[in-house]
Amino acid sequence: MIDRVARITLAEQIRHLVAGLTTNDEFEERVLDVETDDRAYWAVVDQAWYLYSDLYRHKLTGSRALSKNDRRIISTFVLFLHSDLEYEWTEHPCTGVPRIILGIVSLGWLPKYFDERWKLQGDYEVYPFFRLSDFEKARAHPRLLAGRNRLTQCG
Repeated sequence: MIDRVARITLAEQIRHLVAGLTTNDEFEERVLDVETDDRAYWAVVDQAWYLYSDLYRHKLTGSRALSKNDRRIISTFVLFLHSDLEYEWTEHPCTGVPRIILGIVSLGWLPKYFDERWKLQGDYEVYPFFRLSDFEKARAHPRLLAGRNRLTQCG
């Protein structure tokens, strides 16, 4: 189920985090308390966690600023959040504490194995889009650049 309000809010919070306007802690406070069943929302929140350290409070500026490639990936997340597409990826089979334990026991081999198998289900290079064609369609008609802001139009 698509939760448009939650998605737009998350897209804005991600943009603030990446631009260095908010700290990692502020980002987490704002996005983790949202009540939504939208799978895309939680998948993107999970992926955003890899952008920063949660061991201390900081902004993504200076030496912690994102690389050009990471910014490209994040722009794909934001583009998806502004789409009306359902999130089609299955839940990843190896996350959280089990991932850490399996990584230690297998010297990192098993998490990589599960990652590679999971990525095969769709066009991972445009994740969280499932298909390259959906990504290309959204990129050709981005909502943020669609002209007049629909929220400020009268009547």
